Amino acid sequence: MPDQEAPPKPAAPPPGDAPNGPGALERSQFSPEEKFLRFLSKFLRDRALYPERHPQIAADINAIQSALMNLFPDSKERTFAFVEDQLFVDDRLMTNAEKNLGEVLEIFNERKIDAFLLRPGLSWDEFAAFLSTLLFAKKDSPEKAAFCSPHIEIRQFSAVDSSIPVVPPTIKDLSASVSKAALGKLRFEDEAKMVRDIYADWNTVQGALVNLVVKIMNVLEKGLFENQQSFIPLANLKSYDEYTYVHAINLSILTMAQAESMGYPKEAVHAFGIGALLHDVGKTQVAEQILNKQGQLTPQESEEMKRHPLKGAMLLLQYPEIPPVSVIVAYEHHLKYDGSGYPSMKRKRTPHIASRFTSISDQFDAMRSNRPYREAMAPEKIFEAMQENRGTGLDPELLDNFLLLMKSKRFN
Repeated sequence: MPDQEAPPKPAAPPPGDAPNGPGALERSQFSPEEKFLRFLSKFLRDRALYPERHPQIAADINAIQSALMNLFPDSKERTFAFVEDQLFVDDRLMTNAEKNLGEVLEIFNERKIDAFLLRPGLSWDEFAAFLSTLLFAKKDSPEKAAFCSPHIEIRQFSAVDSSIPVVPPTIKDLSASVSKAALGKLRFEDEAKMVRDIYADWNTVQGALVNLVVKIMNVLEKGLFENQQSFIPLANLKSYDEYTYVHAINLSILTMAQAESMGYPKEAVHAFGIGALLHDVGKTQVAEQILNKQGQLTPQESEEMKRHPLKGAMLLLQYPEIPPVSVIVAYEHHLKYDGSGYPSMKRKRTPHIASRFTSISDQFDAMRSNRPYREAMAPEKIFEAMQENRGTGLDPELLDNFLLLMKSKRFN
């Protein structure tokens, strides 16, 4: 909630305010979140027409300040995400009842802002700086500093240059250590249990997510890079019920092995591995009856399932310590190399390279695992099957590199 009290409202609306100005919106039945977005959109539109000290701009700012004070009823962080032609608040899609928000989407899409987070304790000075960033975001000014604020965070996870690795901020080492004896076993049993905690009990472990990720990644990276370099230590299933957790571990290992083999720096390899590990975290927000349904999903259930990539991205957006590329992988892991798949894109694009690594890892590990409906496939059969997706589902150059890598390594 803003620290500073909003200035008093004008006694009468300035010229141009009625019937569609801030006063009209204040009297409407819009939700607090929609009011806030509409006031924000109106301010940006009006600011292009009026000077900074015009009465209309003062009225717009007054309305935004008032709306901000209603955004934190539970003192919780708020997330606003703009994906193609959809707008999400926290994990809720703004429905058809909350329509005519196209201008808001356009504003943020033009500025290449996929999401922003607002935290309780937000001051007006901070938000005013955010408004300035939005006003000048379309101007190519090399002198303009990147926006930084303790209570506002801008995030990006869809329109990222896929040729450049997203190097994360350093995640602090929380004193997780790996013994030589543990490296010798390489069963990843403890790590599989930690991944299970993340995927099966999200409400309990979400506060400890970063700590768990650090511990898991320490073991996976040491196992991969400090063991025999000719060996890729993949985890094996003991039961069908373990598939989700063991599969996430193997995706992380295989994705890091690919990135390292292509010369990516250690920081990027680490970030790609976290993205692969957490790629399916959005499924923690899907109803169990849908996740565990034995028969075919209804069209409505299928649509709900297809929302899990966005839900995963929205969850990870809330953790500044999690690398931005992890959010991208969570969002894109069902997006194919040719731009098909889901989430459905109006403007098809190539997924980020971390997502393309993860897709290759996903197909390989799925086919090498025993599943209730089929036995694990032999490596050569897997490689043949993967070639069938060359250039459509899988990046052909990365696939060639992967096949050479796997044929030169031993893996269990």
